[in-house]
Amino acid sequence: MSGISVEMSIVQTEIQKLALELITIEMIMRIRNEIKFNSVMREADQQELVKLIKRINTIADETSYGHQSLLDGSYGVRGVATGDYLEFVMMNSNSKTSPLSGYEVLVTEAATRSELKGFLPFTQDIVDQKEQLIFEENGTSNCFITHKGESVSATFSRLADWIIQLNIPLEIVRNADDILHFRHIQYGSAYVFEASSFTPGLLSLDSQKVALASPGLDLKGRINGMPCLGHGQYLSVPAETEDISGLTVRYYGSEAPADKVAGTVSVIQNGFQFRVGIPEPHIELLSLASIHTSNLGVDTENVSGFNSLEEIDIQTEQRIKDSIFVLEKSMKEISEVRDRVKVFCDTTFNDSMKDLRNEYDKLVITEKNIENSVEAHVFAEQTGNIIAKNLVRSTEAQAHQNHETVLSLLK
Repeated sequence: MSGISVEMSIVQTEIQKLALELITIEMIMRIRNEIKFNSVMREADQQELVKLIKRINTIADETSYGHQSLLDGSYGVRGVATGDYLEFVMMNSNSKTSPLSGYEVLVTEAATRSELKGFLPFTQDIVDQKEQLIFEENGTSNCFITHKGESVSATFSRLADWIIQLNIPLEIVRNADDILHFRHIQYGSAYVFEASSFTPGLLSLDSQKVALASPGLDLKGRINGMPCLGHGQYLSVPAETEDISGLTVRYYGSEAPADKVAGTVSVIQNGFQFRVGIPEPHIELLSLASIHTSNLGVDTENVSGFNSLEEIDIQTEQRIKDSIFVLEKSMKEISEVRDRVKVFCDTTFNDSMKDLRNEYDKLVITEKNIENSVEAHVFAEQTGNIIAKNLVRSTEAQAHQNHETVLSLLK
């Protein structure tokens, strides 16, 4: 029990430190999101953010007991995917080790992105007329105006730079016909946008009337024969599924495989195994995922394309908002780890106390049995003496035919 207590107290202490670091990051994000940007302050805050992320990684990498790393994922669920465009993302902490052959992953429909394509080519005449293109995404509207005399090629280049500078999550799909074609940078049905053009047919059918882009599609498929939930390029086994709940993979191929088989994913449960219980010991499992920032906040929907807490920054207002989304999910994940460790410690402590109480009660009962056995031995000796004496008297009574004595013995 002492080893369990020391290990888990270390985990609880370091997770508490991590939670404080995350709260500090959240404060920076929310304050920076509420006041006007200043380049000097932004640089200072960005440096502070980098330091905090490094400190979190240090906690993940260096927290140990003896030679055992506790929070780097060594004692958690680990997985590996085999197959083109397929990768393992995560799995619930209580999951079991997969068979040697792994779980088959079937993809019936690949994820796509929201797109909008015009009908007319983008000509020099249209450019010279100071064409207006309006983009609306996530509640924000931005207007781009062409410059008279600027070439079509230069206009495309300036438009691409303008999109990047304003952090609009779109990309230009160039084509030989110079037809305007835009695509969202994120996959799935959660991301859509609208746009309009002054010239009918250039982007929207009607002048200055926004056209809705075609929606993106979420990944569809099965894992180990189980229908899964698709979100963007990610496929997740439903949480209520036994043994493989929460198993999530990413398929980033542009098309579904011809035979629908994307590959396999194998999972190893390498959680801590503690031997507890007296007198009938049993194994208690505690799985701790990595708390490195590259493993926190994974698979969070956000426009900026952050894949984990490690990638967040405060370069723009949109990126701050998305960073907060990733941060909130990271804090939830840390809270779940902390709660799981607390429950485990409380449970093992209570079970140990119960076992000790049972052992104590047995010792008390045994002690009483020892005392009672001595008394019983004395009583047995006294009874034996009485029986022996009465046996003699009975024999004499029979010899003298003393009926009264015999009757007294029978009584």
